[in-house]
Amino acid sequence: MSSTPFRTLALAALPAAVVLATLAMPAQAQSRDDRFVLRLSAFNPEAKLGFSGDGTVTDGTDEATFGFNETFSTGREWRPRGAFGFRISDRQALVGNYYDYRRDETWNYGGTVLDPGTIGGSGEPIDIPAARIDGRLSFSLASLNYEYSVVKNDTFQWGLGLGVTYAELEAFANGVSEGTDLVDPQFETVRWKRDGFSPGLHTRLTWMPAERWTVGLEAQYLDTRWGDFLDERGHFERGGLIVEYMVTERFGIHAGYDWFRLKLSDDYKGTARAPEGIDAGPYPYGGKLTGDLKVHGPMAGVTFRF
Repeated sequence: MSSTPFRTLALAALPAAVVLATLAMPAQAQSRDDRFVLRLSAFNPEAKLGFSGDGTVTDGTDEATFGFNETFSTGREWRPRGAFGFRISDRQALVGNYYDYRRDETWNYGGTVLDPGTIGGSGEPIDIPAARIDGRLSFSLASLNYEYSVVKNDTFQWGLGLGVTYAELEAFANGVSEGTDLVDPQFETVRWKRDGFSPGLHTRLTWMPAERWTVGLEAQYLDTRWGDFLDERGHFERGGLIVEYMVTERFGIHAGYDWFRLKLSDDYKGTARAPEGIDAGPYPYGGKLTGDLKVHGPMAGVTFRF
């Protein structure tokens, strides 16, 4: 998909802003006394959704293994993003972030061939049919962290924190598969949704090279076993870079880049049955399925300090 003018501007502004901030660095930057910071941004992410798995299937006597690894990409779409900071004291602060990602997409799976070995008697390869999936993927994330600055001076600050994250994940898909010699064409509708809270870890680096400039790095991490919003095993990790220039004492502009990843895995099992008229099976199967969602892209917006 071709880049929009807004995305191109955001990407171009980020390295330029870093260079200008470095060149503008005086002997000592002026510290700020604002207590509240609000950033409103437009986020232009693209996403990759990957599924991989392995497992075994048996006829009660022999056993065969199988595996797959598929990745689906989505296009870009501008989404809202927000962040705020409230300074409690010289070294203590509350830091919040909000993301909202939604995308309608169509994915095509070309099918594959499964080698059953001696399972099923004949040992001949089994065609896994091609499929088309029309779906919607949405992901909302809001976090609030308490941060304590272990290092702080006029130009540099490093904070560590603990907090809570609320996440909402939803996937909806209509799938259509082609027929093969063994199975008829299929149509299925699937809806999956999870939401809940989880504790998480937070860290942030802030550098003020000049009176009006701020360069920031921020990272978050949580394990899904820490909270209650997912039964599946996995983790969430996020990193962000922002460069900010204050046009006035209270109003500024910023550009940056955000990246986050959610990885989940779960065990599965079931029983496959041969089509009617074929004297074979049933075939119990089981294995492990892993899903990996990666979202990243540029952002740009305005800053308010009070």
